Amino acid sequence: MSNEYTLEKANDFIQNNKVKSSFYPKFNFAAPIGWMNDPNGVSIFNDEIHLFYQHYPYDSVHGKMHWGHAKSQDGIEWEHLNVALAPDQPYDKDGVFSGSAIEKDGKLYLMYTGHVVNDEGEIRETQNIAISEDGINFEKSEKNPVLDEKDVPAGSSIVDFRDPKVFEREGKYYAVIGSKTEDQKGQALLYVSKDLIEWDFQSVILPHNKYLGDMVECPDLLFFEESDVFLLSAMNYTDEETGEFYPHISWIIEGKVDWTTFVFEVHSIKKMDGGFDFYAPQTSLVSKNPNEYMAIAWQQAWNRTLPSHDLNHKWAGQMTIPRLIQKQEDKIIQKPYPSIENNLEIIEKIENLHLASSWNRKFTEDYLEFEIDSSQELKVVLSNQANERLILNINGPQQKISFNRRNTMKIEDQKGRPFEEIIYPIPTKKGSWKIKCFVDNSSMQVFINDDYTLTSTFYTHEPLDELSLNSENQTVLRYLKIGKLKMKTEKQGE
Repeated sequence: MSNEYTLEKANDFIQNNKVKSSFYPKFNFAAPIGWMNDPNGVSIFNDEIHLFYQHYPYDSVHGKMHWGHAKSQDGIEWEHLNVALAPDQPYDKDGVFSGSAIEKDGKLYLMYTGHVVNDEGEIRETQNIAISEDGINFEKSEKNPVLDEKDVPAGSSIVDFRDPKVFEREGKYYAVIGSKTEDQKGQALLYVSKDLIEWDFQSVILPHNKYLGDMVECPDLLFFEESDVFLLSAMNYTDEETGEFYPHISWIIEGKVDWTTFVFEVHSIKKMDGGFDFYAPQTSLVSKNPNEYMAIAWQQAWNRTLPSHDLNHKWAGQMTIPRLIQKQEDKIIQKPYPSIENNLEIIEKIENLHLASSWNRKFTEDYLEFEIDSSQELKVVLSNQANERLILNINGPQQKISFNRRNTMKIEDQKGRPFEEIIYPIPTKKGSWKIKCFVDNSSMQVFINDDYTLTSTFYTHEPLDELSLNSENQTVLRYLKIGKLKMKTEKQGE
């Protein structure tokens, strides 16, 4: 057993070190200190939302990963709990990587990837189990690892084998696991178990297609009455039509699992989010009739500068607000989780707002909602006296929405290429666009018709406290709502 990283050391460090940062979110979840990436173990246990997450408390960069842990009644106000897992065993000594949670016999089971780099520099990834009676304190199974390289099918990588998402179906437990072929093509594997301890390989449930890049990460299977959905994140995907390269991208893949061949038949694929910062979404089943899922994603992106780290604010990364994923009228919809909207206090509402040119207002709230005809144009600007601003540009005639953060702190890749504006095509039939915007200290999450979403971070020296709505074409807002999320407690970073 390694003593370099333990639960006691991690919890003691967190207890004795705090962050204070103008960027720290008000209502999006962030770690109490240090680095955070993928959500793990998203679950509803004892009627509370549990969120585990990839966590390195000792610095605001990726390190030897732990599992941080928090719980919430509503997905807005979170209680930080003790670190759930540390890389303290030979099979996970270089990182307790991503995984999931499931309830069995009143206990909460975690299935996670153990990451090891041996003395020769070779990487191996295994799957492991930890069990809790109370959902707080976890014991790693003596049977770990429950899956290792001997369980990887021929032709698949024994290096990249991670992120198990476990679910139950007809009295059996299944896990979908991210993988790639030996010739670098992304795929997902399926394993089966009767007890969550003894596992057998079942199939390559999602064979490679052109959208899966060279590695599938964080696969998640959702089941609806007439279709199934894979949520997954792919590495190093190139769009054949535009030539655009995505180091990481998250997909909604609709189709159907054939439970005789254990292969997923793909019917349609679309981006899960059109913004700069959305990765590794994970869900938990909410109800069974009709099927509803709660989803949380990492509201960040890999291989980009992070002002909260660069400015030594001692934290990096945040989560999205929880989303509700449903099947409605033959399409998968995404909308704010009901408890989020139930906690909205509407401060101002205006009906039939006619924009001759611009409309301005002080903005110190969290929420903006409006509805316009889908043929119209509107520019939404959030700004401050320091000339920092964000622009959300809605272009009905061209059926697209763009997000521009050029006049905020620079975010760029390792080659210095800036990420300043992103354009999201949104094909819309005649009708209206109902747009909901959640604005936190360093992020904006936009929902369009509860169908498309656009999620991006931003960093400013001063708060963005001016709102301007601009149009050159006599746009009419059918209504405008401005609101604030009701919070009982203030977060440490405010």
